[in-house]
Amino acid sequence: MSVKTWAMTGTAAAVLLGSGWYAWESSGASHTESLCGIPSGGTDAEVATGAQGIAVVEATGEAAHDPQAVGAENPDLVTTPVRILESMKGRFAPSIGVSQRVEPGGTPGSFKVATSNREVMMEPGERYVVAIGPGDLQARPGTTTFATLIQPAHRGTAEEVDYWRSVIAKALPKPVCDDTVS
Repeated sequence: MSVKTWAMTGTAAAVLLGSGWYAWESSGASHTESLCGIPSGGTDAEVATGAQGIAVVEATGEAAHDPQAVGAENPDLVTTPVRILESMKGRFAPSIGVSQRVEPGGTPGSFKVATSNREVMMEPGERYVVAIGPGDLQARPGTTTFATLIQPAHRGTAEEVDYWRSVIAKALPKPVCDDTVS
């Protein structure tokens, strides 16, 4: 047999063994896989599933570095004070600070968002839909709420509330980190 024949035979054997191993390994036996990481920039349904809380808010001040809220070691995080107008998911305090990641070096009024296209910088007096991932919706001292979505409330408060309640009602339950999938 020539070298070419040996090489082709060896390659074919490796492919067959590999595919056989894959088929045997994935033959329906359950295994545990982490499902925690729902992307913040996903669809509205993914946001609704992953968010701890969703509300229509009004920004009551400018975004600023707040070492008490996010720690001095996090200069890329800013916090905007907001008033809760309507809560669609979760139980919020009447007013909270919403933190988000920004590009380094900004100052109040000139911060640029450093996260997904689902976030904008909030401006005082404007209304937004905010989804909170991790954080304390009750704004207890020493706690922070981190945004996974900040979008202008273009539909108006009542329409945003109706829309998001509909999305939340249809959203899948939040996965547990150790859900078993096959």
